Amino acid sequence: ELAESRQTEVTIRDIDEVAMDLLIDFCYTSHIVVEESNVQTLLPAACLLQLTEIQDICCEFLKRQLDPSNCLGIRAFADTHSCRELLRIADKFTQHNFQEVMESEEFLLLPVSQLVDIISSDELNVRSEEQVFNAVMSWVKYNVSERRQHLPQVLQHVRLPLLSPKFLVGTVGSDLLVRSDESCRDLVDEAKNYLLLPQERPLMQGPRTRPRKPTRRGEVLFAVEGWCSGDAIASVEKFDPQTMEWKMVA
Repeated sequence: ELAESRQTEVTIRDIDEVAMDLLIDFCYTSHIVVEESNVQTLLPAACLLQLTEIQDICCEFLKRQLDPSNCLGIRAFADTHSCRELLRIADKFTQHNFQEVMESEEFLLLPVSQLVDIISSDELNVRSEEQVFNAVMSWVKYNVSERRQHLPQVLQHVRLPLLSPKFLVGTVGSDLLVRSDESCRDLVDEAKNYLLLPQERPLMQGPRTRPRKPTRRGEVLFAVEGWCSGDAIASVEKFDPQTMEWKMVA
């Protein structure tokens, strides 16, 4: 039994006054208006008071507000207040729209742990691993004096073996920050070995050699002619990454 149950007056701390008024009105009227001006105070208050209906309403509102410029902030907000469904949706949105998200101010302000969570995902939607490397270097160089120490930790989640040889040698290998760190140089050497020694690739498989899953709607992969069990084939097939199915085209 809580001590407050025997008191005629209870002091509730850490709840915004306006949010408390709205929640009390809701308890009497079953009506509440959630909007941009109040959602960031309503959701924490609803979580503290265990008003799950209000939590759900706030989370649904924030889902509709998701944009490449704010999805990381909403993701962090959902994580702080244990809104698992909103966190999942924000994660998916971030992964699918990464090419726009990486250009946002929120991306440059990410703590290193959240950056690693994002770029380590197989679901990250990028046209090439070059975009991931460029995003990482933009993040590091935004505050290079503080962040250069994190470069080895972050770079190991960039799939360097999947880069083109030209980009790996000419851009990654020649970057001064990469060249100045032994762990980073080791990652570049690992990628070079993967590209230069195709016969050894079966022994070098790991998270950095695994292609990410494309998620752009409408994009498919075509396979034109080839060999099957030693016989030449003249068919054309397409693979849809959304359905994970191959279909005969011609």
